[in-house]
Amino acid sequence: MLSCMCRGRAAAKARTRSELIRAGLELFAEQGLDGPSLDAICERAGYTRGAFYVHFRDREDFHVAVMREVGEPLLDALLAAADDLGEVTLQVAAQRFVVALTEGRSRLGPAGGIRPHQLLQACARSEQVRGLYVALVEEAVTRLARIVHGDQRRGTLRGDVGYRQTAQLLLAVVMGAQTMLELGVDVEASQLAVICHRLLMPQAGS
Repeated sequence: MLSCMCRGRAAAKARTRSELIRAGLELFAEQGLDGPSLDAICERAGYTRGAFYVHFRDREDFHVAVMREVGEPLLDALLAAADDLGEVTLQVAAQRFVVALTEGRSRLGPAGGIRPHQLLQACARSEQVRGLYVALVEEAVTRLARIVHGDQRRGTLRGDVGYRQTAQLLLAVVMGAQTMLELGVDVEASQLAVICHRLLMPQAGS
């Protein structure tokens, strides 16, 4: 009986935390990282400030929790292999990035998500936020490098370039395109993907 009560309390606590994070994501997407007050986040979630402080030390701690909540799933959606593919190829990953960029899903969160400049501003203010963002970028590079290396082994990408450096370059293209789109620059993400892939294809006679 006691163990059931403990499990029930733990589940309720986890649900409260999840609903606060979801409310934060919705409001950040609507108003930016600095827009909504903690009271507004709590009101959207249906909880008090007291409930908020049970789970988070402060606003910075909450930002980090929100980034953790969506960062890894975003990387999985873009870079993880589908069940029927075994290993994802760069071409498949590029198609996913194009769709995400076009639909705004490469940002953190729903409905357009947190914009690049908002994340950079948060990183400038908070070492904790910056540390997590850098970790997510490094994880993306590691996963992308694994994909590039796999294609090199299969002979579908040129093997005379470093796979980690290539991954960094490709991610820089994605992040740059994302920023340009935010500025309203006319960027054809699909054409960028095609050009990058052509540049990396094996050279004739090599």
